[in-house]
Amino acid sequence: MSAQDKTEIHYKDLVESYYDKRSKTPLFIYDSFNGKIIDTLYNVEDKKSWYKIAITDSEYGWFKIKNIQRLPNAYINYGYENRWVKTTNFLITVDDFDESHNIYLYDQPTIESNKIHKVDSNQTAKIIETSGLWVKIRFKVDKKFVEGWLSFKNQCAHPWTTCPETD
Repeated sequence: MSAQDKTEIHYKDLVESYYDKRSKTPLFIYDSFNGKIIDTLYNVEDKKSWYKIAITDSEYGWFKIKNIQRLPNAYINYGYENRWVKTTNFLITVDDFDESHNIYLYDQPTIESNKIHKVDSNQTAKIIETSGLWVKIRFKVDKKFVEGWLSFKNQCAHPWTTCPETD
């Protein structure tokens, strides 16, 4: 079982992320890579509502998306399939679904590559890019930035809780 298993709001075949609630910058949706803005979403006042995106591709600081959802209060599925957003202000929570499980960042998006950093559970990180179901993330530990690839099973697109698991 993983952080993504058995949940109704998660895609099992796409990377997901959430938009930083602290950001004062609106979320702009573009018609194409480096294209025109077609919509603008603002962070909502409700502390327990956030925007979650499903990512189909990433290129040069952009995410191609499957959809945008506002969760969980006042649920809205905006759609926007095959539209683009800039990667700025998108976060992920590292989720340790099993206390005996160690979470590592890798230097490449493959389990066969070198482990470069052990990650604490519930670490919030910025998503830089994706490769398949892997995400390249960046976060600060003390005064140093750590950057590496995180496998799909430890990704959680919930900003204020761990990903839910059901039997």
